[in-house]
Amino acid sequence: MVPFNVLFIDSYDSFTFNVVRLIEKQLVNGDEPVHVTTIRNDTFTDMKQLAAEVGYFDCVIVGPGPGNPVNGFGDVGIVSCLFSGDELIEVPVLGICLGFQAMCHSQGSSIDELKTIKHGQVYPIELLSETRTGIFDGYPAAFKSVRYHSLHVSKASPAVIPLATTDDENGSLLMAAQIKQRPWYGVQYHPESCCSELGDRLIKNFLELAHAENLRTGRYQRKKELYMKDAVQFSRKLAELDGTIDHSSIFRKFKPAEKKEVSIRKYNASKVPELTLKLSDSIPDAKFIMASSKVADHRGEWSIIALPNERSVVLTHYSQVNRTTVHRWRDPKVTQELINSALRGENNEADFPESFQVLREDKSHFWITMGEFMTDKLVSNHKEIPFIGGLVGTLGYEMGYYVYNTVPADERLIPDAKLVYIENCIVIDHTSGQLYCISLCDQFPTQITQMLDECEWLNDDQQCRDLPWSDQLPSDVSFDIQMPNKDDYAAAFRRSQEYMHRGDSYELCLTTQTNVVPSRRIAPWRVFQTLVRRNPAPFSSFFEFSDVLGSDSTLCLLSTSPERFLKWDADTCELRPIKGTVKKTADMTRDKALAILRTPKEFGENLMILDLIRNDLFELLPNVAVREFMAVEEYHTVYQLVSVVAARGLASPLLPYTGLDVLRHSLPPGSMTGAPKKSSVELLQLHLEPALSPALAGSRGLYSGVTGYWSANGNGDWSVNIRCIHSYNGGACWHIGAGGALTVLSSLDGELQEMYTKLQSALQVFL
Repeated sequence: MVPFNVLFIDSYDSFTFNVVRLIEKQLVNGDEPVHVTTIRNDTFTDMKQLAAEVGYFDCVIVGPGPGNPVNGFGDVGIVSCLFSGDELIEVPVLGICLGFQAMCHSQGSSIDELKTIKHGQVYPIELLSETRTGIFDGYPAAFKSVRYHSLHVSKASPAVIPLATTDDENGSLLMAAQIKQRPWYGVQYHPESCCSELGDRLIKNFLELAHAENLRTGRYQRKKELYMKDAVQFSRKLAELDGTIDHSSIFRKFKPAEKKEVSIRKYNASKVPELTLKLSDSIPDAKFIMASSKVADHRGEWSIIALPNERSVVLTHYSQVNRTTVHRWRDPKVTQELINSALRGENNEADFPESFQVLREDKSHFWITMGEFMTDKLVSNHKEIPFIGGLVGTLGYEMGYYVYNTVPADERLIPDAKLVYIENCIVIDHTSGQLYCISLCDQFPTQITQMLDECEWLNDDQQCRDLPWSDQLPSDVSFDIQMPNKDDYAAAFRRSQEYMHRGDSYELCLTTQTNVVPSRRIAPWRVFQTLVRRNPAPFSSFFEFSDVLGSDSTLCLLSTSPERFLKWDADTCELRPIKGTVKKTADMTRDKALAILRTPKEFGENLMILDLIRNDLFELLPNVAVREFMAVEEYHTVYQLVSVVAARGLASPLLPYTGLDVLRHSLPPGSMTGAPKKSSVELLQLHLEPALSPALAGSRGLYSGVTGYWSANGNGDWSVNIRCIHSYNGGACWHIGAGGALTVLSSLDGELQEMYTKLQSALQVFL
């Protein structure tokens, strides 16, 4: 059987793989499966290069993306010249959004900016012909679909045959068309969105049309001859083009060995979340806490106290200098002076202590280092417990794709990732009232088990709730608070609107950073206590990385995050993007919040990120579904609009990926970037946020990154670093990030209010 091959041209869009999976689900000519080869719009620099490969494909689909085809190659790559010559004259083509605009522009049509922009809005699409054939075969006269576009075909040339329109404040707009005497079709709307109707039918119709057209013109026969002449070379060519986008896995999957020496000791305990916090107070040694200070359905059911010791290995990555340090926890031979000089290449590696390494690697290879480190530590049992030991820590925003740490290395070195291997931990199930003391090395601290054996309040709800933590910091400490400048924010807001109106982004998550300098250092644990009292949340975290003795560069993260980023087990993974916020006040009811959060602005914000999250999962996994659609969740200070997207297939032997691959490909979190992700994060980091976060040179650092674990039993759970406080010097200066998603429907006053509402969640600690 000759394979049916589709060439998909991606313009670095964040909905690309939603379309690709929609194509791959189809069967052509009865039962032929479809193979999709995805390339970027800059994979080829001229049409001659692309034309040499077109014979391997039955059709071309040009996806959506940022930019304007009028601006040429520099803006949209090869899409700008796809339709200008004769190279594709016989090739069936479907253009979606940007692809549609480029196709119409090539025929002399005008492309202009909409007066009223539509991003993430559902509209009725009306067909112009009563006889529905071609790409709209089997359609009703009208159907609903999602629009993401700032530009439109304002005046169609005679070569463009209109097929569908929609009406809005801009008037009647062209939504679909065919080019005369060409097998070229296009739609302005997004058939792949989760709120679009009949998107799969559109793709199936086009593929069937393409097959029939290729039989008519002889393209199918020529492709068949090419395949029959040398099937190996044919397949090699497809594999070569498939490889232009890196989808390699971090490490080769294997079946982990049973590890009988995992020791687990159980206790009956109170179900109240304060138990974890009170228990942590009773442990004087170093500890990391991933605790629920508020239990709710599907979040906050478990709490973890991770216990580092002298055996714990610490992995720290610095993307400023493309190096990773590896050492033991509080090794007396490892000093901050040694680390700084080693990172700058100022000393001889032969003089390093035996337990200290510096790996020369960029952040992409750091993921491989993580995988290699954990490979011989993974076990196949105890899957029912979320965490039994493993890597815990935080991955900063700049560990994600398309964004970089811009703080000058000669000014100060800032870690972008810090992970610690944990062999001993306490895990608490708040739903069943079970507490587990777990050790991977059968050396759980006896002083802790003795304390638990003798504890009189372990199973007493009231005594656990009686947590002697103050909601105020010491009164003799003052704070120098450097908040965002409203004029600078207003200028960034206006520039953001300009970018979105001209089609460079659909949504921009504009953030700021507030700096807080205390008159004297307060222990991070004490600050965390007040933060939890003021803003309890399902994903509270305490990380004081005191892994280097006597260091004045201790990394600290104190978080009361409401947002899970990614959770995975052996076969499934789940993301819970939050987008849409209403402040809780005395007169703000849940019903009022629901009405606000379902307005077109809030709906569009959430839908764009929801479609982006689907794309991030679909890039690696074929089975993705929306489990919850824009549910309203209540937190201590706000109401939030939350969706849940889940994927299956990690356990399949046909797929090379693990949850770690999904984590890597999904960063930075889409709820903190906007869409499309690449163009949005570049605009934010290079042009919009430097003036709003001068202390960090436009880098976000830990804020907007993720914190969590990769357990030795294969599970993982990571929350988004929001509503958090972080420091790079042990609390001598704290940074608090806050922001919100800007769309074309945003107002300056509304976004400022939302930014300050989110900022207040953490900043209230210092006021």
